[in-house]
Amino acid sequence: MKPVSSSLADELVRLSREIHADPELAYQERRAAARIASVIERHGVPVQMGIGGLETAFRARVGPPGPSIALLAEYDALAGVGHGCGHNLIAMTNVGAFLHAAAEKDLGMAIELIGTPAEEDGGGKIDLLGAGVFDDVAFALSTHPAAQGSWGVSGTGLGIVGKRVIYRGAASHAGSSPERGRNALNGVIRLFVGIDAWRQHLPKDSRVHGIITHGGDAVNVIPARAEAKFGIRAKDLATLDTMVATFTDVAQGAALETGTTVEITDYLPLYAPVAANTKLGDVLADELRRRGIDAKRGVLVTASTDLGNVSQRVPTDWVRFPVSERPIAGHSDAMRDASASDLAHRNALLVVEALGAAAHRVASDASLRRSIQNGAKVTA
Repeated sequence: MKPVSSSLADELVRLSREIHADPELAYQERRAAARIASVIERHGVPVQMGIGGLETAFRARVGPPGPSIALLAEYDALAGVGHGCGHNLIAMTNVGAFLHAAAEKDLGMAIELIGTPAEEDGGGKIDLLGAGVFDDVAFALSTHPAAQGSWGVSGTGLGIVGKRVIYRGAASHAGSSPERGRNALNGVIRLFVGIDAWRQHLPKDSRVHGIITHGGDAVNVIPARAEAKFGIRAKDLATLDTMVATFTDVAQGAALETGTTVEITDYLPLYAPVAANTKLGDVLADELRRRGIDAKRGVLVTASTDLGNVSQRVPTDWVRFPVSERPIAGHSDAMRDASASDLAHRNALLVVEALGAAAHRVASDASLRRSIQNGAKVTA
C-alpha cells in the first residue's frame, strides 16, 4: 500500500486535536462522533449514525456484502482529566486506517469502521454486541496509546467487574445521642480495611480498588447511608468469580462488625479479559516491522477494556503505541498532555499505515483469513 498522503495525515491530526480539546464523557460524545462522521463522509463513504440504539455509535463500510473486518474507534474522555487515556488517538488511528484501506481495490471482504462510545464507563462495545452490531463482524482490530513508552501487539488485559456497595444504618445526633445511631460510614471504612488486609493474598496481577462516593451530609449527624464503588480485576473469569465471592464476604463482614446492612450491585458490566489472536498479531507485527518498528508480543496490560468482550466473540488484536519517551501514568494529566504531543501524532500516523495495511491484507486474502480463524488466543 502507498504511504498515507500528507493531506490525509493533516486531516487526521486535526481531527485528533479537535477531539482532544473538546472532551466528552461516556454516551455523550456527540461532537466527537459528528467530527469523525464528517471526515469519513468527505472521503465519499456514508456513515450510519445511532447504531445499536446508542446515539453516539456509528458505522461506515466499504466492500462486498457479507462478513467484515472491523476497525474499532473510541472517543470518550475521563471526568476531570479529559483525554487522559488518549482516546482521541484511538479515534484518529482507526479512522485513518479505515480510510487508508478503503482507498484500495480488490477487497474480498468488507472493511468497517465502528464507532464505539463509552469505553471508560458503561461499555459501549458490550451494548453493541448485545444489539447484534457485531453479528457480521468476522475479525476486529483496534489500537491504544501506551503510557509505558513501548510498541506492542497481541497484548492481553485484565477483566473487570464494577461493584456499588451501599451500607445503611440509623441516623442520630453525633453529639447528644450517638448511641442511638448506627454509622453506615463505618461500614464502608471497615470494608476498605478488610480489603487492605486481603490485598496481600490476592492472586498475581489481580487488583481491587475503590472510592467512597457518599459518606454522609453533616458532621453532627451519624450517617444513615454510605456508598462506595469498587473495581475488581483478574486475568481470567474463574479468578474473577472467586474474587467477587471474597469481596462479598468482606463487605458482609464489615456490615456485621458495624451493625449495619449492606447492598451490593453492579455499576459496570463485566469487561472480559482481552484474548488476542496470534495470527492477527503476526500480521500486525509484520506491518509494523516493515515500518521499522519491533513490537513486543503478548504483554499483559493490567488495565481493562470492553475490547475484551469483542475478543471473546471474534478474532481480535490491537496495536499499542508510545506517546511519550519515558513511562508516564495512564489516566493522568501527563497522559492527557502526551496524547496531544507531536510524538504521539507521529507514531499514530505510523499506526494508521500499519493497521490499514493489515486490514487490507486480511480483507484481500482468503487463505490468511482461514489461518486467523484457526489461530490461537493469547491469554494472560
